[in-house]
Amino acid sequence: MTNLLTLSYWFGTQPPPMIPLIERSLLIVFAVWMLGGIVASLLLMKRGIEKPTRRIYEKVSGLLTWSGLAGLLLWSFEFEQVPVLSIRFFYVLLAIWIGWGLYDIVRYVRVEIPALKKAEADREAQNKWLPKRKK
Repeated sequence: MTNLLTLSYWFGTQPPPMIPLIERSLLIVFAVWMLGGIVASLLLMKRGIEKPTRRIYEKVSGLLTWSGLAGLLLWSFEFEQVPVLSIRFFYVLLAIWIGWGLYDIVRYVRVEIPALKKAEADREAQNKWLPKRKK
């Protein structure tokens, strides 16, 4: 554990190999994220999904697919022991990227969707008194 607190662990151009259990776990997690992103994008093909829900699927699909792809790329660099590209700090950058994506999704669900629903309700209340078009 003291190895985690050294700069050479995070920024060393040739880090030591990972523990096999952690290496396999990372492979499984990144592959599941990639498959989850593909499944979420397939769910977008369904008709009848309202626009805010569709947008959530788009955001989740993009985050899972791209983070899974980036994670698999980092894992392959680690597995092949590529000198500069297997720096462990890239995993920290990936975690920050995933955190930012999750923040964006949560903000959309908690802030933007209620604002859109409120604007739609206000528009309906205002259009209630306007004359209708004759056919």
